[in-house]
Amino acid sequence: MPVKRLGVASPAAYTNAFTLLATADVACVASVIVANKGAVELNATVYVEPVESPGNPSNYVYIVNSLVVGVGQSFETFRFAMTVGDKIYVAANTANASFSATAAYESSGRSNIVYQSTQPGFPQVGDIWVNSSNNAVGLYTGSGFNTVATIAPTGPTGPQGPIGPLGVTGPTGPQGSGVSILGSYATLQLLQADNPTGTAGQGYIVSPNLYIWDAQNSAWINAGPFVGPIGPTGATGPGVTGPTGATGVTGPTGPSGGPTGPTGATGAASTVTGPTGPQGNAGATGPTGAASTVTGPTGATGPSVTGPTGSTGPTGAQGTWDTAQTISVQADTYTLVLGDAGKLIRCTKATSMSIIIPANAAAAYSIGQRVDIMQYGAGQVTVSPDTGVTLRSTPTNKLRATYSSASIIKIATNEWVLAGDLALT
Repeated sequence: MPVKRLGVASPAAYTNAFTLLATADVACVASVIVANKGAVELNATVYVEPVESPGNPSNYVYIVNSLVVGVGQSFETFRFAMTVGDKIYVAANTANASFSATAAYESSGRSNIVYQSTQPGFPQVGDIWVNSSNNAVGLYTGSGFNTVATIAPTGPTGPQGPIGPLGVTGPTGPQGSGVSILGSYATLQLLQADNPTGTAGQGYIVSPNLYIWDAQNSAWINAGPFVGPIGPTGATGPGVTGPTGATGVTGPTGPSGGPTGPTGATGAASTVTGPTGPQGNAGATGPTGAASTVTGPTGATGPSVTGPTGSTGPTGAQGTWDTAQTISVQADTYTLVLGDAGKLIRCTKATSMSIIIPANAAAAYSIGQRVDIMQYGAGQVTVSPDTGVTLRSTPTNKLRATYSSASIIKIATNEWVLAGDLALT
């Protein structure tokens, strides 16, 4: 079955008018290939206007409508029947679409080949007779069979004759037939299933190779890789925002509530002496004996009774945020005492100095009590635990700079925590 191209077009972008791609001049089965030559995807539409109803949109046959064709891709429609006069119209939303319509049709004429020793009866123009007697091949032209070839075995080659004179150059021969690429398939099996037979000059792409129909062997033959022109450079992709950086280190917790109120006064000691026990009865007077040289035993001591303990005095009033904090100014290294609980120790030394936390045996602070420390002078202040005391702090146990402040809070018998504006090293 011969195949021919009906038409090609690369129309401008659609502006309310379709482009005529082809008009069928034979009854045929046609298909349309659309290729995207641009750098962005496009939408393509193909429809057929039947010859019986020209200009009537309600009778248009849409083959594809707004088909998306990706960058560098092509698409072949399904095959559809056309009659003489049917028209194919196309359009795309960009000017980068290329359309091509091809058709397969039945050729006219007759070809009948017979192999026998006698001339066939009732021949028609185009019939071929192979004479089995002399192996001559004749073509019937209407008036008789003209011998055009022979299939007799070739005889031995004779001696070469002399070279004759150079003849004149003959006319240029007709243009050779090319290969028409009709579409593409994912595999050779799919191509063979849809097209068990073909016609010389037909070809299909089975990526990355081109397969053409070999009429002599009646098979699709791999003609090698099919490489088209290099497509345009694709559009630059969107920039990618880098990942969010890690969250910074949380700063130290600020100081807690106000200082602890003073301890209430101890109740007064009792002044009441317990009652004395009763005295025993006096024994009877015995007769006077000889003077004794032995001292008699001492009588038992009466019981001693301690009076009851007096009641505890009332608790002092709770301190509040509007109560002024006591400030203790220290001009050199200083060891805290119990009375410093709740105070602000202001360090004024121009050179480095230390605030020393005493052991619980030396100053029995209550768990939860605290002392505030301020570096008021130029000398860096270091908070140091005395022997037997554990101090928790990060990153160091030194105040960072002038006017830096920090707090120490007792959390166990001999364990304190330092938090505030501390130096990194």
